[in-house]
Parts: sequence; C-alpha cells; structure tokens
Amino acid sequence: MDLDFNKILRITIQTGKVSIGSRQTVKAVDNYQAKAVVLASNCPADVRDRVTGKVPVMDFPGIGVELGTVCSKPFAVAAMAIEDPGESKILTVIKG
Repeated sequence: MDLDFNKILRITIQTGKVSIGSRQTVKAVDNYQAKAVVLASNCPADVRDRVTGKVPVMDFPGIGVELGTVCSKPFAVAAMAIEDPGESKILTVIKG
C-alpha cells in the first residue's frame, strides 16, 4: 500500500475516531456513524457486502495482518470504519 495512505490512516487513528473490526464496522455503517470504510483484501465477503454501497469504501491491498500493523494493533484487522477523520485528509483520499 502507498506509504502516504498508511501515514494518513495513522493520523486518522491518532486524531479522529475509528471503529476497528468487522462487527464494529458493520454496526457503525448500520447506525449511520461511518463516513467511510477501509477493508483488507481478505475481508470476509459477507462484511464487504453489508457495507458496500452504503458508504465510500477503500480497498486496502494488504491482508488483515498488514492493516492491523498499520493500525498499531497486534492482531489482524479485516475492516475499519472512519467515523471522524480528525486532522487527516482520509475522506478526500477514499472518495477520490
């Protein structure tokens, strides 16, 4: 993944509000709290189907372990919802 995107994602996590994990991401989307979603390449199809079309989605080309590393988590992260971008420009990057 682009190093700039990884940096933007880290700024979002540090200064904004995110929900990490498939269940929390789907919940944030269903409750209209998510402004965008980042999905790992190995995100389960059912999670992908439940969020696609409801909010902008960024496909992280790495697997969940790599997304977890970018998020400074010691575990795999298949999905994460961006609820507040904080000081980052992540919504601009995701929406293109």
